[in-house]
Amino acid sequence: MSLATSISEIDVYSSSWAIDAAWSEVGRLDLPALNQVFLKSPASLYQYPLWNEPYRKLGLTPRYLVWGTSRRPIAAATILTAGFGPVKIGLVFRGPVQLIPEADLPHSLFAGLLAWARLQGYVFLRFTHSNLQILNGLAAAGHALNEDAFPYMLDYPVLTQDYMAEQQECDEHTLASFDREVRRKLRRAEEAGYEFRAEDSPEALAQAWPLYEECSRRKQFRLERPLSFYVDLMRTARAFDMAQLYTVRLHGKTVGSTLVFRDRTTAHCQIAAFDTEHRQSAVFLHWHAMRHMYRLGARRYNMGPGPGALARFKGQFCQRPVQYPGPITVVLRKNWFRLWRKIFIPAAKQLHPIFRKLAMKRAALSR
Repeated sequence: MSLATSISEIDVYSSSWAIDAAWSEVGRLDLPALNQVFLKSPASLYQYPLWNEPYRKLGLTPRYLVWGTSRRPIAAATILTAGFGPVKIGLVFRGPVQLIPEADLPHSLFAGLLAWARLQGYVFLRFTHSNLQILNGLAAAGHALNEDAFPYMLDYPVLTQDYMAEQQECDEHTLASFDREVRRKLRRAEEAGYEFRAEDSPEALAQAWPLYEECSRRKQFRLERPLSFYVDLMRTARAFDMAQLYTVRLHGKTVGSTLVFRDRTTAHCQIAAFDTEHRQSAVFLHWHAMRHMYRLGARRYNMGPGPGALARFKGQFCQRPVQYPGPITVVLRKNWFRLWRKIFIPAAKQLHPIFRKLAMKRAALSR
C-alpha cells in the first residue's frame, strides 16, 4: 500500500467504513507518511515506524500494516519480526491501533491480521496493549494464550505499574495535583542554581551518554538499548518534533539527564541518569521536562515503571499508577509452537544474555 502520494488527502477520522477494507503492507518509502498518520491518531509511540526502524540493527525486522484503503486507513499494526522464511515470530507492542478513535474494530479486522500472519509463516504473534477490548478481539479471532511466549524483549508497563503524570494548562493547577514535596524540592533546586536545558540533537545525547553508562554501573541496571539505537531514533524524530534530551546543569557540568519521546498524547521518559551527588535535582528535571513536553502537545508524562525505591519518587507525581493488561500469545502454527516451547524457550533462557551482547555489539559496529 502506498501512502506517499495521497497523504494530504487521507481522512483518518472518517466514520465511513470502506467496503473493500483489507490488510496491506506499507513499503519503506512510505514510512514518513505513516508517521504523520499516526501523529493524527491515538497510536502508541511503540507502533511508529520511527521507533521501530532502529531495531533493524538489533536483528529484528519491522513490518507495517494498515487496514482499510490507501485513502482511508482505519487501523494499523507494526510487527517486529524475528526469524525468516516459513519460521518467524512476531512481536506487536501496543497494537493494533485504531486510527479512528470512535470506531469499533470488527471481528474481520482481527481475523484478517491473523490470516495474513499465518500466510507469511509466523509461528505466533505476541501482543501487548493498554486496551483490553482489543486483546479480547484478538483472542476471539484465534488460538490465544494468556502468556508471553517471548519474554526476552519486554514491554515494561505490562509487567509493572506505569506512573503517568496528568498535566493541565496552568503550572499552578498541575503542581496542585502533585505531592506537596514537589514544590519544596523545586524551590531548593532553584536556590541551588540548577539550570535546565532542552535539546533534540543526537550529538547532545552522545555527549551525555557517559552519564547514563556511569549511572547504570553504579546502580547495577542495564541499558536495554545501545546508544546507536537512540541516535538513529532521534535523527528521525527531529523531523516530527517528537524527541527531546533534557539535562540539568550546575556550574556548566551536566549532573542529570532524561531522554523523552512523545506521541500525539503522551510523553514517554525512556531513560534517566543522575550524578550520585545531585539526585536532588531529579524533581527539577522532570518538572521542566513534562512542562516542555506539554507545550509540544503531550498532556500526559509517562515516567515509566517504579520498581523498588523509584515508586516513592514517581509517586510524588502520580498517586494512582496505571496497570495494563498482561500480554497474550496467538498461536498460528501449533506444531512449530510446541517445538518452540519444548526446545527454544529453555535454551533461550540460557543464551539470552549472550544474544543480547552480540546484538549490542552489532548495533555499535553499524554506527
